[in-house]
Amino acid sequence: MDKFKSAGKEGVFIFVIGVIYAILSKNTLLTISAILVPFILMKLVWRKGDSPILFMALLLQWTSVSVKVFYANYTGEDFIDVHAYPDEIYNAFYLGQIGLIAVAFGINLALRGLKIEDKDNFHFEKDDYNFNRLTQVYLICSIAYPILFALSFTLGGLQQPLSKLIEFKWAVFFLFMLYSLKTGQYKIFIIIACYEVILSFTGYFSTFKDYFLALFIGMLMVFGKRFKPKHVFPTLLIIALGTYFLMIWQYVKPEYRKFLSAGEEAQISVRTTGESLTKLFELVSEAAPDAIQKGFEYTVDRLEYIDFLSAAISQVPAVIPHTHGDLWSGAFGRIFKPRLLFPNKKAIDDSEKASLYTGQEFYGADRGTSVSLGYFAESYVDFGMVGMHISLLIYGFILGSIYRYVIHSAPNHIIGTALVFPMFFIIFNFETALDKVVGAIFMYLIIYFIVNKFFLKWFLNYVKN
Repeated sequence: MDKFKSAGKEGVFIFVIGVIYAILSKNTLLTISAILVPFILMKLVWRKGDSPILFMALLLQWTSVSVKVFYANYTGEDFIDVHAYPDEIYNAFYLGQIGLIAVAFGINLALRGLKIEDKDNFHFEKDDYNFNRLTQVYLICSIAYPILFALSFTLGGLQQPLSKLIEFKWAVFFLFMLYSLKTGQYKIFIIIACYEVILSFTGYFSTFKDYFLALFIGMLMVFGKRFKPKHVFPTLLIIALGTYFLMIWQYVKPEYRKFLSAGEEAQISVRTTGESLTKLFELVSEAAPDAIQKGFEYTVDRLEYIDFLSAAISQVPAVIPHTHGDLWSGAFGRIFKPRLLFPNKKAIDDSEKASLYTGQEFYGADRGTSVSLGYFAESYVDFGMVGMHISLLIYGFILGSIYRYVIHSAPNHIIGTALVFPMFFIIFNFETALDKVVGAIFMYLIIYFIVNKFFLKWFLNYVKN
């Protein structure tokens, strides 16, 4: 355990302040639990000298479990009163917290043998890479991404492999970002990143938050050991902009999506980029005075995701028996039936599963929506309150083993971290269904083999000086 990060003096100070806040809060015990868990997660998964990718993935899931504790304190209400499905919400909260620790412990078991020197493993010299060529490669990836992503939906069984292949643009983005920040050549990077954030708003599912998360992780890695007063403003700016965009997006999203799909009950956009941005600007500029407050409330509701776990606990086994591993085995079974070879494989309908195991009715793909039960709730449905944590520990061990393999097999620590970065966007959502997260992780590993075998050497030869 001594090779994993500790909170340090700053962390101890934050923890003490958090405990004082918890004692004075409306929901004291829940708040203390929520404050304690991130420190446990850090100690279990963030190794000295390594990136915070795994820790950040778990921290974002912790947000889905804990956000309404802090919201209830903010409104002065009891925790149970701010939930849609309150019957088993306390059980859901504690199962969520313990489940995250189980995932983290599984990761910890896998990472214990990974040798990482406790030094600046992400150091760059300006002449390590050709900045112009690195920029060119990323621009090509950036331009090709939306084209290939749209094309992937016309290729039937090749849709998932192609979509996962093009998501390795995040590996290039990570290297481009880290090199730019480390060497101070960040003006071009900022221009390109801003352009991509703007374009990300033109799709039905905006990905702007991914860029803010990536940049925040990069800044943690660059400034973490030598954080100075001059780093405070850019860090706070990124946090403030990301939070504002998230709140205003939640406010305008329903009307904006209705415009993008031209009123159709489908998760598509039929508008041009210009039409989309013009409409978005119109909705934001005409937002009501209370838009930020409502956006804040919508954001809290969107981030929180233990209500479905609470509903599942009420439904299973009282109404429907536990499935005894059927959901987990079904998720692994799907990866051995690629759609290219099994064109009649049943499509995943998250809403159907959520309706069955919560006893609530949710619209499905036929109405252009998708409501996921989440892999924690599905683990509970399979194995109950105790058994779910064993499955989550095994899941964490798989994640840690993949992370360790990629880092260990890469030419150096920087490249290994860049190549593992696309996996972050697969595992950071608490709400993701088992079928999707298991299939996506498996496909990521396959694509990594291909990239490492056929593209990595060429890419490094091209961008290195």
